[in-house]
Amino acid sequence: MNVPRVALIGECMIELRHLTPDRLALGYAGDVFNTAAYLARSAAPDALDVQFVTVTGDDPYSAEMRARWHAHGVGDRYARVRPGGRAGLYLIRTDEHGERTFQHYRSESPARDLFGPDQPAAIDEAVAGHDLVYLSGITLSIMKEPARARLAEVLAETRRRGGLVAYDGNHRPSGWPSRAAAAGAAAAVLAHTSIALPSLDDDRLVHGDASARACVERLRDAGVPEIAVKLGAQGCVIADRDAMEAVPAVPDADVVDTTSAGDAFNGAYLAARLAGDDRRAAAEAGTRLAAEVIAHPGALLPPLPGRRSGP
Repeated sequence: MNVPRVALIGECMIELRHLTPDRLALGYAGDVFNTAAYLARSAAPDALDVQFVTVTGDDPYSAEMRARWHAHGVGDRYARVRPGGRAGLYLIRTDEHGERTFQHYRSESPARDLFGPDQPAAIDEAVAGHDLVYLSGITLSIMKEPARARLAEVLAETRRRGGLVAYDGNHRPSGWPSRAAAAGAAAAVLAHTSIALPSLDDDRLVHGDASARACVERLRDAGVPEIAVKLGAQGCVIADRDAMEAVPAVPDADVVDTTSAGDAFNGAYLAARLAGDDRRAAAEAGTRLAAEVIAHPGALLPPLPGRRSGP
């Protein structure tokens, strides 16, 4: 039986999380990889083929990183290795409310080579043949302009072949020279997007959306047919071209660390939609997983037994 094939394009880094001011825990994460792991976790065993599209180094941390992907059920069939490259790194702190701040050290990250001149055309062709292709605003921020144009062609080809494109406008202001640059890059992707999964806080920074309704209307005007706007503790608003409804968050969720709550929502939402669930059921699955994730320190829950993926 053919299972849906999902390609997720982004970066995975070393995660160093403060346990105390002078003690750190090592992990591997990144917004799109987090969604890949939670997508694989949310699907029935062997129900999806989940592949992470990226570039890593050949250092020991990059090798360990790939082993962790497999443990989470995520394959590396389209992940290239840059000889001499070293994994990017970020440090994370959380305050007493579970809100997090990041410090990134990624200027030489091999993932910046995504869709660059050294990427084989065979990867473009393979990605375009997937049932669903997913990326984020952070993916766009680490790519050069010619690479973003090449990626847009792949997304257009994905849609021409009947595949879906899902996009989360996840935004880190430090990754962009200006708000206008971020908005322009997003517009080029939204022209090919089937499912938009923005967070209102991010879209407010980039596009000036004052409310979830304003965000939905802007995305409708861009031609996006399916939308889920994440609102943190207020849940989300889901919409298509005609209807809009609110879905509440899980009440009284225990908040330890909000890292990757939105990524978890995206993974569960997409897994549910690929399984044939309607938008409301998918959003409820997303809010449930997000509530589980924020009760756990770090970006990723421990892998589920039996979900290991090969390449």
